[in-house]
Amino acid sequence: MHNNYRTNDLQSGGLQELNVMITRPQHQAGGLQQLISEAGGKPYLYPLLEIQPAAEVQQLASILNHLDHYQLAIFVSPNAVAFGMELIHAHGGLPLEMRTAAVGRSSAQLFRELSGFEIDYCPATDFSSEGLLALPALQAVRGQRILIFRGQAGREKLADSLRQRGAEVHYMPVYQRRPADCDAEQLTAAIRQKKVDIISLTSGAALDHLFNLVEPALLRPMTFVVINPRLARHLQDQGVTGEILVTTQASDAGILETLQQWRNRQG
Repeated sequence: MHNNYRTNDLQSGGLQELNVMITRPQHQAGGLQQLISEAGGKPYLYPLLEIQPAAEVQQLASILNHLDHYQLAIFVSPNAVAFGMELIHAHGGLPLEMRTAAVGRSSAQLFRELSGFEIDYCPATDFSSEGLLALPALQAVRGQRILIFRGQAGREKLADSLRQRGAEVHYMPVYQRRPADCDAEQLTAAIRQKKVDIISLTSGAALDHLFNLVEPALLRPMTFVVINPRLARHLQDQGVTGEILVTTQASDAGILETLQQWRNRQG
């Protein structure tokens, strides 16, 4: 696992002819694709997941109609913000007295764009459940009712920790991830023919789908860039022997910076 240093004088380019596979869902890949292209790299779009509204949205209406019963809403991802705010707007909007929290900067920024309000709590550096739980505001939550906007499946760390601190926690599963309908032969051929130099992964579900599509022996020597140590450990558990780069920010800009630093180290 390689934790990358920061520099303040990275070249604006630095990725000449680097073939980067982007596995984000189609509608979320454009930003990273543009950044890589502008830096001289060659983005290879191969969405591994599809993001869709949750199947049981109607079952959430009883909570959405009584948001004033809750003191804090937590959004774990940009998808949670996008699908959550659509439902919230359809049910009268967020109560003014409700506090809000986001796991990462991208989620906080999207929340501001969709709601017109600043997020109240967001980690400064550790964009994870652990980083959010470390904030002082989430230490004293005894007696509070908290909503966690997320996908239909996810880590239990956040909710379990808040419950241990005395909060009443409810999930709002507002979207679902599904493996995309992928051409495994096309992807395998691209890797065999060395058309991919490095693979970008931003979720465990995408990682699992990738290793189901392609023979693991082909993937293990590859270089990967991931957005948190948890994904790096997941790759190690899959037997990856290639270099695993971990970004310092879970964002498109963080991925670009890490790629530039890696390329600079290569000379």
